[in-house]
This record gives sequence, C-alpha cells and structure tokens, in this order.
Amino acid sequence: MEGIPPEKPVTGQKSKQKSQRYKTLKLIVILSASMLTIMGSAAVAPALPEMLEFFSDVPDASLLVSMVVTLPALGIIISSPFIGILADKYSRKNMLMIALGIFAFIGATGAVLNSLYIILAFRVLLGVGIAGMTICATALLADNYSGAELKKKIGLQSACMGFGAVVLEVAGGALADISWHAPFYIYLIALLIIPGAMISLSGSKKSNGNEQNNEEKHHAVNNNVEKHFKEKKLPLKSIALIYVATFTLMVLFFSVPTKLPFVLDEKGITSALIIGALISIPGLFGTVGALAQVKVSGFVTEMKTNLFFFIMMGAGVFILSVAPDMPTLIAGLIIAGIAFGIINTTNLSWLGRIAPEESRGKIFSGFTTVLFLGQLASPLVIQPILKTGTLYDAYAFLGIAGICLGLVFGVVNGMGIIEQTPVVSGHPVGIEAEE
Repeated sequence: MEGIPPEKPVTGQKSKQKSQRYKTLKLIVILSASMLTIMGSAAVAPALPEMLEFFSDVPDASLLVSMVVTLPALGIIISSPFIGILADKYSRKNMLMIALGIFAFIGATGAVLNSLYIILAFRVLLGVGIAGMTICATALLADNYSGAELKKKIGLQSACMGFGAVVLEVAGGALADISWHAPFYIYLIALLIIPGAMISLSGSKKSNGNEQNNEEKHHAVNNNVEKHFKEKKLPLKSIALIYVATFTLMVLFFSVPTKLPFVLDEKGITSALIIGALISIPGLFGTVGALAQVKVSGFVTEMKTNLFFFIMMGAGVFILSVAPDMPTLIAGLIIAGIAFGIINTTNLSWLGRIAPEESRGKIFSGFTTVLFLGQLASPLVIQPILKTGTLYDAYAFLGIAGICLGLVFGVVNGMGIIEQTPVVSGHPVGIEAEE
C-alpha cells in the first residue's frame, strides 16, 4: 500500500510535462509565424534584376518592379486597423491560421503570373496575410507572457524575424537562379505552421499563469503600472515617438532589398544566390542585435538606445553610398543590421510594456501600420533622388536622415518630454506624463 500514494504526483508531473510541451509548441508557432513577417514580402528581392529585364517594356518598370517587394505594405496599412479590432474581439488563433493561409496561397500566385500589374494586385492582398500574422503573433506573446519574460520573448521574436530574413533571402536567391518565378513558391512554407497552430493555440485571450508566478516579486509594481493605465490616458507621446522611429527605421532597412540588387548588378554581381546572400546580411546581424538588446536594455533607457543606434544605423547606410569595395559594403550592411535589430527589439518591447491589455490589438495594429508604411515608402522616398542623382546619392541621403533622427532622440531625451517610469521586471517602462 505504501507504493500507491506517489501515483498522484507522478500523474501530476506527466500533466505538467504535457502542458510544458504545448507551451513550447505554442511559442514555436508564434515565432515561426514571426519569421515570415517583416521580410516576407522581400523573399523575391533577389529576382528583381531579372524581373526588370522581363518587364522592361512596361512604363516606369524600375519603380514598379521595386514595389513588388514593398506593395504588400499597402494591403497591411489598409487592413491592419480592422485586424487589430478583430484581434481584440475574436479568436487570435483562428485569425492567425487564416492569415497564414492567405500568406501561402496569395504569395505563391506570382509563380504562375506574367503580368506585372496583376502580380502587384496580388501583392496588395498578400499584405492582408502579413498584417494578420504580425498583429496576432505579437499580441499572442503579450497575452501569454509578462514582465521580464515578455521582454525576453520579444527579443527572441525579433531574432527570429532576422533569421527568417536570412532564410527567405538566401532561398529566394537560390530559386531566382532557376527563374524569376521560382522564389514565389517560398510562400507555401506558411502551410507547415497551420497544424501546430491548430494544436497548441487557445482561442481565448488569457495570460499564462506560469510566467506570472515567475514574476511574483514584481507583482505589486506590475499592478501599479496597470492601475496607472486605467486611471490615466494612454501614453500617446511615447506611442507616437515609437511609431515615428519605426517608420524611419523601415525606410532605411528596406532600401537594401529594394535597391541594393541593382547596385550589385552595376558592380557586375549577377548571381541571384550571391545577391540574396548579401541582402540577407542586415537580417542576419539584425538577429545578433536583437539578442544583444536584452543586455543593452539593462543599462540604457529606450530613449538613449534609439539615440545611439539610429546614429549607428545611419552610419551603416551611409557607408553603402561611399563603399569603394565589397568588404566595405559588407561592413556597412553589418553595422546597419546590428543597429536595426537593437532598435526594432527595443521599441517593440517598449510598446509591449506600455500597451494596456484592452487596447493591445489596436496599438499593435498601429505599430504594424507604420512599420509597413515605412516599407511602402522606401522606394517612393528614393525615386525622386534618382531623377537627379544615383542610388549612391540616395543611400547618402538616407544615412544622414537616420543620423538626424538619432540626434532628435537625444534632444527629446534632454528636454524630458518623455519621462521614464518606475522599473518593472528589471527595466524601465516608457510612460509619459500627459498634461
């Protein structure tokens, strides 16, 4: 009879292990969806020179071919507010699965189309899928984690986005050496995520109790922050500043997949695989930056992080305008990539901490809108410069703009417009004092 009592703990342990497996699978699903978001539209970038040659008789072909990469942002911008509202009201699990299906099937249509205008129309629809994946993945992280654990998971999410960029760009380059149609098949990879989402994700929106238990010593402070949000207006100044920074960051970052292939083509590099590998460098080192941000944030506030690393980002982009050889150009891509990873992770984590749960979907939909608006605007910002100058002039302009935004963060920080609040889970939360 003495052997009977231990059976309950063993059963409980098995249940706990099963719960942990589901929890791990859930995180894998969220991170896998995140991998396809930021650079999902750029998977076909290595094929742009060949596409330009194929569609050379189309008016404004240079701009329109570049917009194959950035036009999904238009669909994202249009659909994000509605998706944000629906994500707050209905099942994020179902919305994520629908978004993955749209991403896969709409994205792959370019593999069988020969009309540039029809391809561009479907690229707008692709944006709806990317918007749903981005909003739901980030909101699901915020639903299931809190405090320092949320910060770590958002850092991991940003790292996965960077890693996804590398995989998509290199795979796109390899396929583009077959034909410019082939990279569009990459989008079908999203179908592999749907079964995991069906199994692991809950349709309800609730926080994970295990993470909250791990944060018991910070519980009182977290409650005070929640109370702050309920008693005061949204921290609109902080949110607006994050949005401006995100827009500018994406204009700079997306100048690489949209225009660098043409710079490399001018330099005699015609292998799509090599082009894909080179334009994946910022994404690869963005992963390094995202992981490093966890360490940086322990010593530097969000404002100072943006100050330092926007200057670094601008310097990296500026190097592309003056690089005399390939090693120097690669150095510029590495510098820009590290800065991108740190800035993007910092601001995403910052927004995740200051967004009240009841408004989280709408606030993240706003973030998604400006993020992809920056993507859409990138070739449009560059195009007027190309009318009187070169791509090198465009990179010089963008680099200086990035440095200037870093200095703006320094001025705003010095003026104390955005106040830092008490520490939550080991690092500051950016909440401003509204008048």
